[in-house]
Amino acid sequence: MRTKDVFLMMLMNLAFGASFISAKVGVIEFPAFMFTTMRFLVVAVVLIPFLKIHKGQMFNIFVIAILGGGLHFGFFYLALDNSKYVSSAAIVLQLGIPISTILSVIFLKEIIRWRRILGIILSFAGVITLMFEPTIFSDLDGVYFSLLAATSVSISMLFMKKLKNIKVFDLQAWIAFVSTIMLGCISIVFEHDHYNTIINASLLGWGAIFFTSFVATGIGHSIFYHLITRYDVSRVTPLTLVVPVIAIINALIISYFQIFDGFNESINIKIIMGAVMTLTGVGIVMVREKENDISGRL
Repeated sequence: MRTKDVFLMMLMNLAFGASFISAKVGVIEFPAFMFTTMRFLVVAVVLIPFLKIHKGQMFNIFVIAILGGGLHFGFFYLALDNSKYVSSAAIVLQLGIPISTILSVIFLKEIIRWRRILGIILSFAGVITLMFEPTIFSDLDGVYFSLLAATSVSISMLFMKKLKNIKVFDLQAWIAFVSTIMLGCISIVFEHDHYNTIINASLLGWGAIFFTSFVATGIGHSIFYHLITRYDVSRVTPLTLVVPVIAIINALIISYFQIFDGFNESINIKIIMGAVMTLTGVGIVMVREKENDISGRL
């Protein structure tokens, strides 16, 4: 990977790690779908000039917007809303890496060998270990929503690989536009009291919306989409391995110093074991076999 892309990857991880905190703050004040809708609405307004028709590619763009935008973030924010601990959502979300690797083998004919198969098994075993930890067991709704979020974005990556000559902000504009309409309709049907929620929201809640919009989307996902168009799916997705570590450290600091309400992060040996198993498995998945390395061609 080029030096420039390595730097971008580091910036992407910092943005994603911080966005877990802003998202958790946001869903404390707003219903999950409402928060997600407003986050995408901000992005959609900013990116209106990039909303262009791309002949022959609109089907793939709409699928990406639905799966990698609306569904992924809807499930992700539901996970945070239903999780007492940021760690459970952050770690389980990393299953998107082995899931995307499996899908890339099935549908994109990418080749993996026994070490990465072992990594996939180990990562899933780590999540299963987490699910039997009593503190995480109370967060099972969050775990399930995180798994759905990971699966939806993994499927969307297959369609990203089909895009040709689509600029990052062009794709972001369509994701934001489609997701705003889709999630807004869901929020209107299933969530209530929108007016009172908006007028009573604090500056911290509004700050969470704008921070998530510009940092997570404007920086994090823009870089991610840039990288996914340059490298194999199974090479890019493992680069997010450090995100849950950053997110958990941030959550622990906030909980310890009681910076924001709603954070009660705690770590014990079983959570550490499950996290180590999951992240080690993900780390193994990210190691490409030497003969299958494409880096020299990029």
